[in-house]
Amino acid sequence: MNFLYRYLKSRHPFEYSQITENLYIAAWPTGEDFETIKNLGVRLIINMDWVPIDKELVKPPIQALELTEIDTPLTPMSMENLWKGVRAAQPVLAAGDAVMVYCKGGVHRSVVMACCILISQGFTAEEAMARVKERRPVADPYSEHYKSRILKFAEAWAAAEK
Repeated sequence: MNFLYRYLKSRHPFEYSQITENLYIAAWPTGEDFETIKNLGVRLIINMDWVPIDKELVKPPIQALELTEIDTPLTPMSMENLWKGVRAAQPVLAAGDAVMVYCKGGVHRSVVMACCILISQGFTAEEAMARVKERRPVADPYSEHYKSRILKFAEAWAAAEK
């Protein structure tokens, strides 16, 4: 593991929460965590951070999707990235496999993506935010700049489903 990953891991150790049977939110996994993640049945990792994924995590049977986002109220999360993540997660979940979404702390960006994935599975935005908060107490889907993205995605999803 290179210096950057060691430094960031020391500040944000890997830990995860199970949101549904096949959806996890995590903080900062690295190659050291590969076996744990694989044994959870995870077949897709979605990286919502600006730091590239540790390449030691991306080996069979796990694939990765990197969707660069910066954690700030001044730069809203990309709706395009939210759609990409949901579209990538849907076939994995439909096959009965698991998806893990992560960012540095597993508090904001990964939470928004997980809520959008839940919305694509039939949850309302409110149900998705409540489920994530219940299953991952450190999650903060209710910060206005993140909640607004979840609500916007829910509206777009509902329109696309019609």
